[in-house]
Amino acid sequence: MAKAVKKKRVVAEHALFKTHSGHTKHLCQLVSQRKMDQVADLSKAAKYLCHICGRAAAKATNLCEPVEI
Repeated sequence: MAKAVKKKRVVAEHALFKTHSGHTKHLCQLVSQRKMDQVADLSKAAKYLCHICGRAAAKATNLCEPVEI
């Protein structure tokens, strides 16, 4: 029986200390501001993980380096 080929989940290296667009809406920023109700809403039915911090979100736009799960 042949083994199924898994899709690699690799993203390009990220410059953590550089400002990037949309960061104010990313979970890592919202957690640092203690906006946990907003974090909970954005995390429901998560489909993406952040390659950097491991947080999960329903939309890729709420993570710095999203990887589909």
